[in-house]
Amino acid sequence: MRITQESMTRRLLADLQASRERVDRAQREMMSQKQLLKPSDDPVGAQRAILTRGELDANVQHQANVTQARGWMETTDDAYSEIIDILHRARALTVQGANDATGPAGRENIALEIDQLVSAVKQAANTSFGGVYVLAGTETTTRPYDTETIPPDDTYAGNAGIVAREIGPGISIQINSVPDDGSATPLLGSGGGDGGLIDTLRNISAHLRGGAAADADALRSTDLAALERNLDGLNTARANVGATVNRLDAADARLGATELAATKLLSEIEDVDFAEAALNLSSQQSVYDAALRTGARIIQPSLLDFLR
Repeated sequence: MRITQESMTRRLLADLQASRERVDRAQREMMSQKQLLKPSDDPVGAQRAILTRGELDANVQHQANVTQARGWMETTDDAYSEIIDILHRARALTVQGANDATGPAGRENIALEIDQLVSAVKQAANTSFGGVYVLAGTETTTRPYDTETIPPDDTYAGNAGIVAREIGPGISIQINSVPDDGSATPLLGSGGGDGGLIDTLRNISAHLRGGAAADADALRSTDLAALERNLDGLNTARANVGATVNRLDAADARLGATELAATKLLSEIEDVDFAEAALNLSSQQSVYDAALRTGARIIQPSLLDFLR
């Protein structure tokens, strides 16, 4: 078969183009620090990279959920801590009011302070985090308790709905606590004889103003017992909050480890070894330069070159 000058030129140009493409590839790897530039480079690796990136994106959302849930729970804990402090003050006042040495005027003053403590309890229950009320169930835009109406309305305006956050694939955790869940022993309740803290404080205020022997007996017995029961309920609720925060901390540590492992895997799939990439670029550039020089010697001068 006769090899013409034109066929040699076409062959040389094709080889130079292929060499130049390898140089371009090596340059892009160096600039991007990625060895997986398009799916066709490694279809299996590209699929693994997509799955890993999806895992990382979900992990970021779960970490954000954990952070938001921790803030919610810490706000709840602060509210319960404040309410427990109020309860301790109410117990001290109840003991003082139950003392026979305290006269009617003194009991009236104590009753006035108890009324203020009820308002303080409701204000603490109206605590919000990020613009939502943490003790309102799923009615997060509604204040749980009214603090403005005269005479006071102690009705709980929230509900017993569960607010949950997903902290892992298929793992959700309840982050809210409900002051009045409709049970026989609500935490704060809605008054009206439900036995919650607000109802207990209203009873204490009434007994302080009653003046009868039965009222004094109630202060020393049933009222103090009710306060102790309320305190036990609040301490239990606060312990549950603490346990939830511990679980969130554990989830945060697990998500951090997952993020580290996924990031390392993605790097192994996509990233180049810098030293190897630099060596490859230098090698491909040398090959391309050598091909240019060799091609210039192989291609014979044309007729025009002889006629000059």
